[in-house]
Amino acid sequence: MTRVKICGLMNPSDVAMAVGAGADALGFVTEYPIPVPWNLDQDVSRHLIAQAPPFVTTTAVVGGSVANMVAIARHVRPDVLQLHGDETVDEVREVCAALVPDGIKVIKALRIDIDTGLAQFSDPDPVGAASALATAGIAALVIDSKTSTRPAGTGVPLDRDLVLRVAETLAIPFILAGGLNPANVGDAVEQVRPFAVDVISGIEERAGVKDACLMNAFVAAVRGAQSGGSAA
Repeated sequence: MTRVKICGLMNPSDVAMAVGAGADALGFVTEYPIPVPWNLDQDVSRHLIAQAPPFVTTTAVVGGSVANMVAIARHVRPDVLQLHGDETVDEVREVCAALVPDGIKVIKALRIDIDTGLAQFSDPDPVGAASALATAGIAALVIDSKTSTRPAGTGVPLDRDLVLRVAETLAIPFILAGGLNPANVGDAVEQVRPFAVDVISGIEERAGVKDACLMNAFVAAVRGAQSGGSAA
């Protein structure tokens, strides 16, 4: 079953809407080093994460230095730490090792430029980059799109054939992100069969403002694709 992560939650109402829609995972962008509409400080993220009900996974989305990301994880206490910057394989491995005693899993975003199809990584080939990152101890790889103006939450989907080429090389779960919305996520799930899908801007009225109807429609589209039918 493809799981659903709703990211960029910013307040208790967002959390309640995401849980009510049936999200499997909640995402909180925490002190991300590049300005984005969803950034929270550590204390706010910690407070919101504590509101998640049992059996719903919480994720803190971070970037920056290894020491800073580990410190955020230990303060905020998510189930999962999502590295969403330009981390090297060695840095990812270091974060994974540091958080083992804390019981916090680590996932890493591989960001692919929407114009060039190249990975934001030392190896610009998305397949090579994914293969290298998969050896670093992460629990899953997020495949996301980036643009010249937005490091994430672009609203622009990736080429599905490219995603499939990357996914076919992985022995770990992959999470599809980048430009997903209620209108296209069903087809994406049917085409690439990800472990999970990750949405942020595709369920918003405007940047940073979540829409309950769009959240419900998004989750319904994912469930409908998995059942072989179309969600109303």
